[in-house]
Order: sequence, then structure tokens, then C-alpha cells
Amino acid sequence: MGTAFVADVVTARDEHLDHTGALHAAELPHGLFPLLGVRFVRRWHRAHLRSPHGVVLVAMHDGVPVGFLVGTADRHANVSWIIEHHRRELIAAGVRALARRPALALWFVRSRGPRYARRLLGRRASARVAAPGRLPEAPFAPVAVLEAVVVAPGARGHGVASALVRAYLEIVADAGVRRAELVTKAGSAGAAGFYERTGWHRVGSHVDRDGDDVLTYRIDPFAAASQ
Repeated sequence: MGTAFVADVVTARDEHLDHTGALHAAELPHGLFPLLGVRFVRRWHRAHLRSPHGVVLVAMHDGVPVGFLVGTADRHANVSWIIEHHRRELIAAGVRALARRPALALWFVRSRGPRYARRLLGRRASARVAAPGRLPEAPFAPVAVLEAVVVAPGARGHGVASALVRAYLEIVADAGVRRAELVTKAGSAGAAGFYERTGWHRVGSHVDRDGDDVLTYRIDPFAAASQ
């Protein structure tokens, strides 16, 4: 009999990010960031790793990362923190990546430029401020978001993705967050079946900025962690 495949899930360190960036760009090429290249994705992972609201986990087998997960324990707070602390670095990396990819740069300007300009070049993300004479709005309950989970092709079928998601939900539950969400592509391009088998509940669908059908899933981390 062969040796059982065992992967240990740990918090990522800087030396893991070359692996996670390359794996993300190769195996989950959806959206803008993977199109910007491995170096940009690596910086994005590192920003999550530095953020007090970010979560970056790796599954290790024989000393090598064979899977990773990137997410947040509080998406709103994480976006605000990254914009405040990594805005210039990410803008510079994005501009360099687009300069090397003229066709992508043209597509970006036409489809997403104004949105990113408002977010990154405009005012920093901040809490809502009440208008004069009005009481401030109640703070939002934090929502955790699982942004990406990828397993190397040779490590699939051994429960690596399940272990990563389970560890993530335990971290989120320990942070006191009662709602976690994710978005995945519909059909064979996504992983709806995997999430449904692991307890996530579909709560909506829409067409994303790339024109693809996507599904939104939600789970209570406390309930998931207690199973």
C-alpha cells in the first residue's frame, strides 16, 4: 500500500508566497489580478498576510506548499487597511504590469479604470460619517470573505481544499464573525459542488464584470466549526 497523502495547514510566511502566487496565476486565472502576473498576485497575497484582517493559509506536503487559501476575517476592514498601507505599492506594481501588457491595459481602462481610480486614487476607504444633524449609522457586522482557494493538480483528491477551508472557518469563528461568504463561477469553471458538499448555502447569483455567471455562497463559521 502507498503512503497516505498528508498535508499540514499552517499560516503562510513570506517564503511561501512565490509558490502561492504562481499557483494562483496558473490555476485560478479568473479576474484582473492573475492577468497582471505572478509578481502582482504575490504582492496581493503579501498585503493580506500583513493585514490584521487578512488570512493566508498554506497546505504543506514534504516541505512544499501544495495548496493555499486567501481570505479575510472582515472584508470591509481588510480593504480599508490594504488601501491605507499598500496603496502606493499596489498601484506601482499594477502600472508596471499593465505597461508590459498593452492589450490588457486598454481593456482595463475601458472596463475597470474609473472604479479603481475612485477606490485607490480618491479618498481612502473609511467608516460612514453621519450628515449634520443625524445620528451616526450603526456599525456593520463584519463579513468574512473567502477570496481564493487553490490546490496543486498533483495534490487534488486528498482533502487538501477541505482542510484549508475548515482551518479558515475556525479562524473566522475565533474572531467572533458569524457570516462568511464567497463567490464562485457557475458551471464547470467554478467549485459550487465542492462548497455545497462542505456546508455552504447558495444565497444569490449575478453576472460579474467579466460577463460570467457567478454564484454567491454563505455559511455561519460557528456552525461549521462545531461540526
